[in-house]
Amino acid sequence: MMKYVVGLGALVVVVIGYFLLAPATPPDPVPAPEVAASDPEPAPAAVAPATPETPEAIISQDVVPVSPDDEALLETMAADARESLPSTVTDTLTMTDALFLPRMRIMEYSYVTTAVDARASARDMRTLIEARAERLCLAGRQMFAMGVTLRNSFEDRDGNLFQRVYLLPEDCEPFF
Repeated sequence: MMKYVVGLGALVVVVIGYFLLAPATPPDPVPAPEVAASDPEPAPAAVAPATPETPEAIISQDVVPVSPDDEALLETMAADARESLPSTVTDTLTMTDALFLPRMRIMEYSYVTTAVDARASARDMRTLIEARAERLCLAGRQMFAMGVTLRNSFEDRDGNLFQRVYLLPEDCEPFF
């Protein structure tokens, strides 16, 4: 009797292990559309819609399609900002980095504060950004028109990120 219980237990473990460890079957690929010989340029391949539970679907829901030229322009804008870094913004706040994150459509500026009360310094900067939102929007009009979000990240003296301030394209629409 004991050998039947052990055999049944081993079978259950194998079945459970199969379902836990076996890879899910990949979805069938979408066939590429056929291109006629007389077409001057090929049509873009059809893309299957991403399922809502994948990170790509979550990121791409609000993404505005941008051409490679626009992306290169945004990369150039970030590179131009990096040329003069580090840049002193106030007596306790220094801009240390500028980069464009293409997948998330974010232009990020990083700041480091040397103030004893780092959060108060960031609060002051946040107030300054909110007060000058119109000026920032007009200065970055081309960037915001492409659907790019401006993200300001604040770090303390030890390099710990403690606050981020976002300026969204929707926030800038009333100024255009």
